[in-house]
Amino acid sequence: MVKASLSPASERTLYILGAGAIGSLWAAYGYQAGADIRLILRDQNTLGHYRQHGGIRLISANQTWLCPIPADCPESISTPIQHLLITTKAQQTLDALRCIKSHIATQAVMVLLQNGLGIVEQIRREFPRATVLQGSTTEACYQQNRFEYVHAGRGHTFIGSTENDQRTVLLELAESLSFPPLQLSVSDNIDAVLWRKLAINCVINPLTVIHRCRNGELLNSSERRAQIQQIVNEILALSSVLGRSEWVANLYELVTEVATTTAANRSSMLQDVEAGRDTEIDAITGYVCQLAEQHNTPAPMNKQLLDDIKRLPKVTRC
Repeated sequence: MVKASLSPASERTLYILGAGAIGSLWAAYGYQAGADIRLILRDQNTLGHYRQHGGIRLISANQTWLCPIPADCPESISTPIQHLLITTKAQQTLDALRCIKSHIATQAVMVLLQNGLGIVEQIRREFPRATVLQGSTTEACYQQNRFEYVHAGRGHTFIGSTENDQRTVLLELAESLSFPPLQLSVSDNIDAVLWRKLAINCVINPLTVIHRCRNGELLNSSERRAQIQQIVNEILALSSVLGRSEWVANLYELVTEVATTTAANRSSMLQDVEAGRDTEIDAITGYVCQLAEQHNTPAPMNKQLLDDIKRLPKVTRC
């Protein structure tokens, strides 16, 4: 693998692919911090609407900022992309990257910050000379209106790599992507961080869709708590087979803690279903079911949730 190196921050443009909640959150705070940020939007039509709106509107702590962050669509990118923060939905990532592939530098540095697992391996196959790093965030942000987002709660963000020679790059990235109040830290075991987050998402996201409820409402009945316990038990069994038991110790308590601290939140999967968008179920529950099948480990509750959510009718929108 080619060892990545970073140019000084003043000479670096950070492109952000995926102007949803997390991408817009980083873009807005980066813009306020004076960083060289450029959003990559889906197409010319979306870019036109964005410019009419005047930028990203961010609401946080009873304050509102309109941030006229420079933006491109695949057709308007004019400079090579050396540094790319990827915050698209998991199922949209490869198609979105292929749309801008001709603009991505051969040895680009990419940071993947999204829900789900299994995408990073596909990106590395598609871009074999790029440095692809993984991240995880629990910052709470949701869309209120088009190009308008609410930073609803502070969280923790980690980045890491399975490559032993990436420590210097990770430290520089953590510093250059820490836009107050967002703070990145380097994890020495990003796989454990990502597996814990996946496990929690496997519980909260699909169950909030099935019950059409906010996160905290999953704790309001013995039936729902029993469902939580069943999903947890299946993931613990799979984790044991994979040698990852230590990564998800006290998983039931972790899930209930997240559901309590984000009680008023509507999960991203529930928001996608209600908006008629495709969900990340394949990269979350689907990924767990795939591993369970490969290792002959029963996961009937997860499989049922996967099937139920994939069967949900799509909403047709004009």
